[in-house]
Amino acid sequence: MIAALLCAATLYTDFAYRRVPNVLLAIAVLALGLAWIAGQATEPQLATRLIGAGLGLAVTLPVYALGRMAAGDVKFLTVAGLFTGPQGLVVAWVVGSLLGLVHALLALALARRTPAADHALHSQDPTLPTAQFSLARGIPYAAYLAVGVLAWMAAGR
Repeated sequence: MIAALLCAATLYTDFAYRRVPNVLLAIAVLALGLAWIAGQATEPQLATRLIGAGLGLAVTLPVYALGRMAAGDVKFLTVAGLFTGPQGLVVAWVVGSLLGLVHALLALALARRTPAADHALHSQDPTLPTAQFSLARGIPYAAYLAVGVLAWMAAGR
């Protein structure tokens, strides 16, 4: 339940503001810690959770250092690793990366549109949120990773 709430909040904040608030992640970690202490979060085991968090940090930190990923994405995947362990991170990464690719391709397509295509696009649906797919805004990767975590949870993990 804690992981699902974290994912839902991340989806909202990352899509709306392109941010993953530190307080959101801290609350999730605190809630998980309290659940673990109370004996309500026994699977995966603590060592597996820590390996997941370490792996999430290890694979995203170099990408962040190269300037290709935001800090919120790194922090989200690290915290997600505490919930899922390494197995869930693989699913989150694959799903998140595929969704991020679709987002990037859509952003590129919208950036290259012609004035005639732009007119046709807006005449069909004037409320289309093209700004959501602006290259300047970046990709809400943490939100797409959250979808991956939710998919892993929905698969019964």
